[in-house]
Amino acid sequence: MKFFKYFGIVAIMLFSFYYTDKIANLVLEKNELYQKIASLKDNYKTESVGAVITDDYIIPGLVGSEVNVLDSYYNMKNINVFNEYYLVYQDILPQVSLENNMDKIIKQGNPLKNSVAFILEEDETILNYFLDNYIKADVLINLENYNKYSNLELINNDLKNYEKVENLLNNKNLNQNLCVLNSFNNDICREKKKYLIEPKLFDNSNFLELKKNINKGDIYLIKKGTKLENIKLFIKDLAFKDLNIIYLSELISEK
Repeated sequence: MKFFKYFGIVAIMLFSFYYTDKIANLVLEKNELYQKIASLKDNYKTESVGAVITDDYIIPGLVGSEVNVLDSYYNMKNINVFNEYYLVYQDILPQVSLENNMDKIIKQGNPLKNSVAFILEEDETILNYFLDNYIKADVLINLENYNKYSNLELINNDLKNYEKVENLLNNKNLNQNLCVLNSFNNDICREKKKYLIEPKLFDNSNFLELKKNINKGDIYLIKKGTKLENIKLFIKDLAFKDLNIIYLSELISEK
């Protein structure tokens, strides 16, 4: 008997909560401010862009956004008037996403970002130029040099001491889980679920060819020994084309 008594009490409580919630929603939906936000929400919606997969390669997509009507209402409730600056947004994830296709190789960031990214091999002259001019770039690091370039984004490139470098980057919250694929790191990068990157090689021999074929979303690996003058000319061309230079993690991010 006690079981049925408790069951009845619980059932009444659940029904009461449900009924109260339904009443609250009906009242809210008749609220003028709530209705205003709901009627205008589509004006502020940004559609997501799905990742593009071709064989083993992927171009990352872009997350969209839409207005969260309820949260926006509570955010404006005190002022009791519609103001777009108080709108609260929520993400719309792409149906085809990089995050669900980590086995694919990234050759290019999404061109809608209107940006490119540089990865640098260790070359003091080149690195100092990027650092002195506050140009964003990634640098391939190992156990000996990981702490020399804190103003750049760091990519573990040390197979011999891979785990040690990983731990150092993780402990300092510097690990973006990027991997520039080469002949020795393919297996470990896949095992560690890294973002697999296959950049365009940039050196003195192909500088002019790259310069003629700049594309939005390009990822360039500047080889050690590349003439600084060539790099400067290339960056001037990027500026002329109104392309931004951003970190690799930013370029491939779907945000």
